[in-house]
Amino acid sequence: NEAFGDTHYSHVIAGTEGAVYPAALARRLLGARRSSATTALRCRDKLAMKQYLAEFDIPMTDFMGESAARSAAEVFARLGTPVVRKRRRSSGGRELSFVHREQDLVLQKDGRNILERFVSAPEASIESYLNGGEIRFVNTTRYVEKRHVNFLPADLDEAVLTAMLELNRHVLGALKINWGITHLEVYLTGAGLLFGEIALRPPGGYIMNAMRHAYGFDPWAAFVAMELNEPFDFPRAPTGYACVQVLHPGAGVVTAVRGEKWVREHPATREFRLKVRPGDVIGERQGAGQDVGYLLHVSSSPAERLALLDELRQGLSITLEKKSM
Repeated sequence: NEAFGDTHYSHVIAGTEGAVYPAALARRLLGARRSSATTALRCRDKLAMKQYLAEFDIPMTDFMGESAARSAAEVFARLGTPVVRKRRRSSGGRELSFVHREQDLVLQKDGRNILERFVSAPEASIESYLNGGEIRFVNTTRYVEKRHVNFLPADLDEAVLTAMLELNRHVLGALKINWGITHLEVYLTGAGLLFGEIALRPPGGYIMNAMRHAYGFDPWAAFVAMELNEPFDFPRAPTGYACVQVLHPGAGVVTAVRGEKWVREHPATREFRLKVRPGDVIGERQGAGQDVGYLLHVSSSPAERLALLDELRQGLSITLEKKSM
């Protein structure tokens, strides 16, 4: 901290995944509002996160550190097929793979991966604003199509929503998260909820944009207020039902785009961005943060939102010519 001289910093705000742990360390060095570096690490490292939360009886799929596995046979015997391999410190689906056969699992001992049992179930998330150790506002998001379509607030059974909120409170309490914004993902299995992971940062997938239109407040201003320990007037209920369609048609050369003007002028459209034109080359999608645009629309009811999703999907199309290998 000698490089900063006598300058005093009251707050250090982390807005991305990679900044969470460095920000926690910077707060300690600079004397800023301090969060626990241990908590920040657990919210970034999937293995440390799950090992810690397992001690609090948080329901989750079975997992193990890849470096601790003795053989591929042991991994498959414990986790089943396919085995999910993830980087411990990645997000948005980056560096995630599925291994279906023992002979294809070459164990890496560098300590960078976590292995998990595959879960076949719908997914959802909970976005929480906290300050003073209290949850000030929550939003629920249903992943209608993971990495492509998000509904918020989520249109789920009341019992499921109640269970999601209880799981969220349990996890936040276990991690001792006192302020900021969190993004917790869950699996909605037939046997009950399973914790997926939690991030101590704003969510991706244009969820922040969608919250603005679904609830009528500025989610980024609210995030800063929580970080600065300032009051914020959160809404009590949604004003509409938002849908975000994250656009990525796959890899190839764009040959045609149809319906762009119609979608842009649709009365339900609130935000629309398309970043490709005919002749552009689209690469393989490596993570949820990669897209060629997005469409955000708002409806007056969950049923209208679902019907509108189908209508707009039919009205907008991006035609590709697959690239030859």
